[in-house]
Amino acid sequence: MRAPKHVVIGGIVVGLAVALAGCAASAGSAEPELIEQAETLARDVGFVSQSVGLERPEDATAAYARRAVQYLATTGVPDRGATSDWGPAPDQATPFRLVAIEPEPDAAWEAPVGAIVLASRITDASASDDRERDFCVRLRFDRWGVVDGGIEKTSCPDPLVEVEPPADERPVIPDAAEAVAIEVLTGAGDASAAELAATVTARLEGETDGRALAEVDVQRDGDRIGLAMRDADDCLLVRSADGVVERLHVSDVLLQDGELGCRADTAMMADDEFPTTH
Repeated sequence: MRAPKHVVIGGIVVGLAVALAGCAASAGSAEPELIEQAETLARDVGFVSQSVGLERPEDATAAYARRAVQYLATTGVPDRGATSDWGPAPDQATPFRLVAIEPEPDAAWEAPVGAIVLASRITDASASDDRERDFCVRLRFDRWGVVDGGIEKTSCPDPLVEVEPPADERPVIPDAAEAVAIEVLTGAGDASAAELAATVTARLEGETDGRALAEVDVQRDGDRIGLAMRDADDCLLVRSADGVVERLHVSDVLLQDGELGCRADTAMMADDEFPTTH
């Protein structure tokens, strides 16, 4: 009667050892953590559906790539040492690198615009040789962010080379624009709308870090002056009326194409013609 008990106990011990070994191997793998980091990164890059100048899928995908590289340094799996005596130390992994940008040039507006591929070098703590291997993940986006099921492990490009996203060449509103616009409109005198626009432009051309300056749009009707500048992220509206020069804060909905828009004549409108949020 005792022999079967020993067999059962032995089976329990063997089963327990196998289970612990399996847990240790699972806990040591870097891949699940890298996938989780890719998911977080994909959420952090946001969406481009409301961005100006990204109508082409190539431009939209490049924008996602530029945003993604800002988060790559926060990824990777560092050396954390052994977590127990039951198995090897956890795997390590380098921070992700951008290794491919894959736009879908013929995509319709509602369709995915393209994908980016990220790569990490994993050091496999449990391997006896060939401990280092490359791990790649593809993130696929439409204009509203990462698509459902759009994060997946994928084959790495060959050759595996880090790439730089294309520079953002869209015009910008420099940080100094509001102060300069208010100063110029405050001292407008009898200057025409074209002269005021030229003055603001000249003052701001050295403030864009080499990028193009957003167009300065000015309209004038007597002492009432409106100024507007638009870039991919912002709309600057400045109005001079009744001796007061101020920046206007208008709802983003009203600034869209088909509504009031980001235009100088919008800035010239009376307060009772649209709500402001001072």
